[in-house]
Amino acid sequence: MMYKWLQDFLSLARAPSGEKDHTLLFARLAILLFVIVLPFQHNALWKNLAQVGMLLSAMQLIRQQRLKADLRSPIWIALLGLITVLFVTATLGSDPADSFSELRKHFLPGVLLLILVPVAFGEVRLSRLLLAICALVFVLRTGLALGELAYYLPDLDAARSQGRYIKGFALDAGFYIPILLGLFLFGGRVRWLGGLGLPTILVVMLLVQSRTPILAAAIAALAMLLCLRSWRILAVSFVIGLLVVGYFVVSQPAIGTRLASVFDVQTYRKAFDIANYSKPDDGLSARTAIWMGVLEITEPRRWQGYGFGWKKLGRTAVEQGYVAKWQGRSGDALAEERAWYFALPSDKVNPHNLYLQIYFESGLLGVAAYLLAVGIFLCVAARFSWRSRGENSIVAAVVMAYLIDHLILGFANGLLLGLGPSFVLLALLETVRLRENTR
Repeated sequence: MMYKWLQDFLSLARAPSGEKDHTLLFARLAILLFVIVLPFQHNALWKNLAQVGMLLSAMQLIRQQRLKADLRSPIWIALLGLITVLFVTATLGSDPADSFSELRKHFLPGVLLLILVPVAFGEVRLSRLLLAICALVFVLRTGLALGELAYYLPDLDAARSQGRYIKGFALDAGFYIPILLGLFLFGGRVRWLGGLGLPTILVVMLLVQSRTPILAAAIAALAMLLCLRSWRILAVSFVIGLLVVGYFVVSQPAIGTRLASVFDVQTYRKAFDIANYSKPDDGLSARTAIWMGVLEITEPRRWQGYGFGWKKLGRTAVEQGYVAKWQGRSGDALAEERAWYFALPSDKVNPHNLYLQIYFESGLLGVAAYLLAVGIFLCVAARFSWRSRGENSIVAAVVMAYLIDHLILGFANGLLLGLGPSFVLLALLETVRLRENTR
């Protein structure tokens, strides 16, 4: 097995014809560096180095007339359409220069990946290798998170606030669970990575008492296995997942209570009872105040928003007088909660909802463009996962599962496309589309 892994790594230096290819090697190494640092915090330097490498290799491949993106692809059309709408609304926003800078930082890596991956990792074995490295680095982070939990527990609040690898773990897991499940379905020498990683990730998510991420991941995995018609693996996964969750629910009653609250109607009735709002004692109630604030702030610019980049939200709330207005409503618990939250430093004031974040940034035009783009990606992924065969269908199903997870998580968190390895997955979907169209 190690010999085959070594063969795959050595093939990074070769073109599909078998000849040595330094340009492709440089592009592949830049992409792999980008992928390897993604799951870890404080990675800006390495990500920038990887982007420079991708940009230089893309320029060289263009000079050699070897890099031709199929702009007729529905994936390219959807992405460029979305970027165009975001660019127009940024022009109409409150701080166009800042919005353009944020757009460049957010989407440039994705565009480079979408250009390069189909060329650099177009072969099936190389696509598998790219997914395996994505999964391997997140399994490494999972092990580090387990070590931190062993150190901090039972003080979960300290673990969440001070841990380097625990912070944001459950949300990031949504990017990687479909990849690990896909590797397990591939079989062969990468199956062990999925078999080891999936239950370990689930254990960490349960220990940090995640609710929405666990539910979103379960629905996404179910959709993936149903689309691939993997009935036996679906049954085994259900039993194993039930056993792991059941063990933690029985041995850790607090985890069971927290998970059960997701299915309790009273949880949502209390959170959205605005007339009787009281100081929040759970995450959903706290988010209600934030969401109401975002809706009020964005209402005057409901069509175009304030421009790309959510970190201007807190500044806008203060400069436009909303915080002062809420502070003046004595005895109004909802207004007091909004006034406190939106007066925090700008980098702390997050909409905590993907769709409201886009609404604030780009208005209703942005929300419509975003949902249309994701809908197109989802349709392409579902079509190839259902109709294709072999590894192409599994890769497409991985992307489909990620997008389903993404849409569900969006109701409680703002993880815009472009974060994590999302564009790596979309680039692999484009790779599958090109492979299928050449058959």
